[in-house]
Amino acid sequence: MKAVFFDGTLKIIDMEIPRRKEHEVLIRISKAGICNTDHEILKGYVPGFTGIPGHEFLGHVQEAENRSLIGRRVTGEINCACGKCDYCAAGLGRHCPDRSVIGIMDHPGAFAEYICIPESTVVEIPEHIPDSRAIFIEPLAAACEILEQIEIPSQSRVLLIGDGKLALLIGLVVSSTGADLTVVGKHENKLSFLEESNIRTVLLTDFVREPYDIVIEASGSSSAFGLAVECTKPRGTIVLKSTCAENLDFNPSGIVVNELMLVGSRCGRFKDARAFIEKGNPRLEKLITKAFPLGRALDAFRESEKKDTIKVILKNE
Repeated sequence: MKAVFFDGTLKIIDMEIPRRKEHEVLIRISKAGICNTDHEILKGYVPGFTGIPGHEFLGHVQEAENRSLIGRRVTGEINCACGKCDYCAAGLGRHCPDRSVIGIMDHPGAFAEYICIPESTVVEIPEHIPDSRAIFIEPLAAACEILEQIEIPSQSRVLLIGDGKLALLIGLVVSSTGADLTVVGKHENKLSFLEESNIRTVLLTDFVREPYDIVIEASGSSSAFGLAVECTKPRGTIVLKSTCAENLDFNPSGIVVNELMLVGSRCGRFKDARAFIEKGNPRLEKLITKAFPLGRALDAFRESEKKDTIKVILKNE
């Protein structure tokens, strides 16, 4: 099979189709999405990373112990947990200390023709959800995670910093709470996606800094952290979503003096994302800028780095 491989240099290689282990399923990947975390991994976000990146995907089950899964269109939770520790028992397998993470840590990723994942992580995709929306289940789950971690009352003022792929999905999720949401970004074409859903947006050059109850930083840039601190009112909450290879250099006095709550936010539950799509029927396909065959993955990565690009998809034909 063909696969995208990184060993300090991104390349396309031929390798053997992976062999399914006990309690695993073999999936033929039909589509996989490139996200900012993939780019950060190539920059050193995961020190020493070598292997196949990619964690947003969907495909069809080819082999499984559970025969009823064969042929089903599925995706998979990216955290492969032990299922035995206290975190797993509490439903927090995404924090299992012995977990592997698809395409990120100790598990081959989805930028390939085939992938093996634990059957316990498989999430079926209903027929009425098209591929063009299902491909967003993983990042949408990360957006939904915010609502599990903190309460966002409808009367609260919320600032979302960022207009990338994840930020736009967060905008949809936070807007569903009825909160007074403002989204600040750098790109009119990206912000227009939220404006179509009657979400208030403003360009960074026109943004007037004022205090908010909750600030969500999802710009993908370490430089936005200072803006988040500055715009959070005393005893307010900052939610950090960005993952950057670059270290953060800041003075914590603003957090200490204003007694801010700082919340790190990562992966979410796929079932919540699937339910969000089914309930709201968001037109997520409008976020897809371009699709490339797997054999042109290097071109796809270059395309996804462009400032006016939102989402780039790899597909197996």
